[in-house]
Amino acid sequence: MRVICVAVLLSGVSAIVTPVNNGLDQLIRAASATCDALPLETIFNWVSVPDLEIMEYSRHGKRTYKLSKAHAILRYRMPQVLIFYIPGWWNTPTDESSQTLAKALLNKNSLFLILDTRVTFCRGYISSASRIKGVAQKVFKFIKNLYNDRYPLSSVHLIGFSLGAHVSGMVGKLVQNRLNRKIGKITALDPARPCFTQPSKYRLDKRDAKFVHVIHTSAGVLGLEQPIGHTDVYVNGVSAPQPECREKAVSLECDHAQAWKLFSASVMNERALIGRRCKSWNELSSDRCSGNDTLVGYGCNADLRGMFLYKSQDTSRRINVFNPFDIKTWWTS
Repeated sequence: MRVICVAVLLSGVSAIVTPVNNGLDQLIRAASATCDALPLETIFNWVSVPDLEIMEYSRHGKRTYKLSKAHAILRYRMPQVLIFYIPGWWNTPTDESSQTLAKALLNKNSLFLILDTRVTFCRGYISSASRIKGVAQKVFKFIKNLYNDRYPLSSVHLIGFSLGAHVSGMVGKLVQNRLNRKIGKITALDPARPCFTQPSKYRLDKRDAKFVHVIHTSAGVLGLEQPIGHTDVYVNGVSAPQPECREKAVSLECDHAQAWKLFSASVMNERALIGRRCKSWNELSSDRCSGNDTLVGYGCNADLRGMFLYKSQDTSRRINVFNPFDIKTWWTS
């Protein structure tokens, strides 16, 4: 009787979880469409952003200071490649995403910067999204000062998660419009979809840097589904949830987070993120990409172009139910 009850319970949970996720997906898409219908030009220009803080990580430890002071503090010890991370909605410099990236990137780089976006992005979503222009302007001033000191902008690598990806894109646009230059690289980790479904000067675009590398893990829900970079990596295709998130009652946040988790893993092991080139959207959406295996993570070639499919193994934990009629119950060690 206990076996039957457990089996029925698990079956019931499985039946409930899928409709919950599907319903939330539809709700988020509807909310995104509503946001896109708002006068975003007016909203984005109306809000102001205060001076932000930055957290510097190096092999000597970490320190925090104002972004407006960063140029003066760093000008005589700039690294060969400047990696600057811009977190997303409700992310912080000390949360799991930031700490995982910092730990991984410090294995390959002497210095790593994280922008503290709490005062701008730890609020309602539309209110947060309306502040990406103001945040980008603050970051641009820092980069402009580096440029005036003859630091090569080709050595600037911006990494943005969710809303932070669009901030990175806006920084790239400001550099082009005001300095007539391009930054070297933008890595966009599941760029936010709500409020950004349509191309605009506020949305990330492949023209925003010499190389724009995009990793999609919640395509069409929390993250954009359109290919918007030079290289677009689709983790397990264009459908959710991710294998690692299937047992979650609400998988959205888990799906979204796979972007920074996989990218961090690829810093430590370049073969952790290998994809196959897709010749077309149909090939991608049917999970039948036939191209050669290619490194598509941290160490991917800046000349890489196109859409790529990465397939992960389903490593989610299973609950084993005692089945007296299964021979493996008795003989598997």
